[in-house]
Amino acid sequence: MRNQITLAIAISLLGSPALAQTTFESLDTNSDGSISKDEYYGLVSDAGIYPDLDSDSDGLIEENEFEGIGLDDDYASWDLNRDDYVDSREFYDGYFGYYDANEDAHWDGNEWDDADEAGILDF
Repeated sequence: MRNQITLAIAISLLGSPALAQTTFESLDTNSDGSISKDEYYGLVSDAGIYPDLDSDSDGLIEENEFEGIGLDDDYASWDLNRDDYVDSREFYDGYFGYYDANEDAHWDGNEWDDADEAGILDF
């Protein structure tokens, strides 16, 4: 499942100039040695990933769009407010949480490496 999520995100990121020069250090904007959800959210928002996944451009990812990117098994768990849609914050939080192995709401260097090695920043 992790490979499906990574593949979907990596495909949507191809050629994204916002991510082309991204390093752990550049994303750690407050230099605290970790990447917070907000730091990560800024990166992926700037990259414009979510609009690429929202195939009908209604601002939400419905279950059929979610299934189309290989994430159908986890749709309900990503729809945190249970409104039958995954908005951009739910999506980015879901992806961030996927690699936040110790669930402390920060990526350390190893968690960043795991996401990177899985292909999220490969171009």
